[in-house]
Amino acid sequence: MRRFLVITTQQKINEEPHIYAKILVAALLISNGVRQDAEAVYHLVDQRKTVKIIGARVKRLFPDEESSVGFLRKAVAGEKLPGVVVKRDQGDLVVGMALGPSGRGRCAPRTPFTYILKFVEYDVEPECGLGLEKIPPHHQVVIVNIEVDRALRRGLHL
Repeated sequence: MRRFLVITTQQKINEEPHIYAKILVAALLISNGVRQDAEAVYHLVDQRKTVKIIGARVKRLFPDEESSVGFLRKAVAGEKLPGVVVKRDQGDLVVGMALGPSGRGRCAPRTPFTYILKFVEYDVEPECGLGLEKIPPHHQVVIVNIEVDRALRRGLHL
C-alpha cells in the first residue's frame, strides 16, 4: 500500500486547489487507469477532518485539472463519492514507514509506506527523507511512484 498524506487546511485548498488536485492525480492515476495499491489522504487540521481517496474504489477521477479540482472539492465537502471516506477524527494517518521530502537520513520507499507532504505544521514527522524537498509536491509524488514501480518491476518485494 502506498499512502500519500497531505497535511493542510481547508483555506489552503480553497486558495490553491490546483496544487492539491495535481497531488491527487499524481498519487492515484497511471497512464492506463487507477493505482489499485494507493491512497491519497488529505488531513485538514483546521476542520479536524480526514478525507481518504482509495485508488482501488475511486470512480470518475480524471487527469485534467478542472475535473480533478472539482472531484477534490466535492470530496472535501463531504459529498458521497465512490472510494472517498471522510472521518472527523484523526484516525491512523501513517501506514508503514513514514517518508518525506526531507527527514532523518535518506531511504528507499518500502511498501507499505506513507509519504508525507506538510503544508502546515503538524505533529507527524517522517522517519526518513528522499531528498526531494526542492521540487514541487506533485512531482515528489510522481518520483516516489516511479521508483516504487521500478523496484516492483525488478522483482523486489518492497
